[in-house]
Amino acid sequence: MKKLTILSIISLFVASCTSSKMGKTLNEQDYGLHVGVHITDTKSGEVIFSKDGSRNFVPASNTKILSLYAAMSTLGDSIPAFKYFQKNDTLFVLGTGDPTLLHPDFPESNALKILRKANVIVISDQNFDQSAYGAGWAWDDYNYYYQAEISPIPVYGNVLRAKLENNQIKLSPSYFEPSLKDTLNGSRTIVRKQWTNEFDYDSKVSRQPNFNQEIPFKTSISLTAKLLSQAINKPVLAQSFIVPQNMKLAYSQPVDTVLRKMMQQSDNLLAEQLLLLAGSTLSDTISTAKSIKNISEKLLSHVPQPYRWRDGSGLSRQNLFTPQMMVELLNKMYKEFPQERLFSLMSIGGKAGTLRNKYPSDIPYVFAKTGSLGGVYNESGFLIAKSGRLLTYSVMKNNFIGTTADNGKKTMEFVQWVRERY
Repeated sequence: MKKLTILSIISLFVASCTSSKMGKTLNEQDYGLHVGVHITDTKSGEVIFSKDGSRNFVPASNTKILSLYAAMSTLGDSIPAFKYFQKNDTLFVLGTGDPTLLHPDFPESNALKILRKANVIVISDQNFDQSAYGAGWAWDDYNYYYQAEISPIPVYGNVLRAKLENNQIKLSPSYFEPSLKDTLNGSRTIVRKQWTNEFDYDSKVSRQPNFNQEIPFKTSISLTAKLLSQAINKPVLAQSFIVPQNMKLAYSQPVDTVLRKMMQQSDNLLAEQLLLLAGSTLSDTISTAKSIKNISEKLLSHVPQPYRWRDGSGLSRQNLFTPQMMVELLNKMYKEFPQERLFSLMSIGGKAGTLRNKYPSDIPYVFAKTGSLGGVYNESGFLIAKSGRLLTYSVMKNNFIGTTADNGKKTMEFVQWVRERY
């Protein structure tokens, strides 16, 4: 009994010291800040430390970890680009949600080569049951690069790219050039009208060195047909058709190439479309809500607490996850996929992604996903401790009024302290 009492006192003392250190390094003095932490030994599952680990937090881009798991669990080694069948000289195409078609960050795919060989193409969105924005997205962020619209057949990443060439603004795709009007005064950016693909700017932007901007365009299946037709110089029509039972599948990019860009650059469109792609393997309908329902039932039944999942990217503040959930999901992924593959998809401390300027080291020891919104900073992933021990951690911080950068820095200091201690 005495031994037990002494051990209990020591445990309480250690927990008190840890909590005190955590408070300092996590910036808990920031007014209104909510902090949740959960850390386990990745291989044994032992809980190293937990503070409000079962409390729900807005996860921001930590949501992409769920999209990553869904894609890794359901997709093969290549992205399914579209379903198709040939009738006479016409190629009929149903989208799957593949976000890489004509995307400048990806090479030309076999799927695009199939389209180039066709004489006439008919595309349809009849299997698409999804709004252009996710549940809870900010209505006034439509002009920002990070809020591209969700669609069944994205082209160019559903983004208009503007850059300066010979003191002139050049647009890609060039289809939109007639819609760019010099009507603004004093604006340093191009501004799209909310409900149309009309773009206004001040010609003075052409005097800005290295001007570069990405603006989401308003999507529709008819616009997709026009953009695709211009790109491949073939007639492309948008209309419904009778879908045969056995359509062929065309494939585009290697799955891990797309997943890596999604995770390391925190690309929201890729995350949303990859969630649709994962869901399309479980349903004939392309729908975020159906994807989430099916994936939750089939892949996330192990999650210990109730959670709320609304989109694939984390733009929605309606998402609510716990640090414990994030850790348990990462531990599940570690058991199901090779470490080398899993770690290569994450942001890598001091090397790649959103952590390239954090955790400097010749040998990387942090492989994680960050997530931030106004008043939100989260970080969940894997940590190699000084002892060689592999830890899985999740630090979730909500409701602060300080800067995201400061809270990110404090999180890094805490993770480094955990690395030294364990």
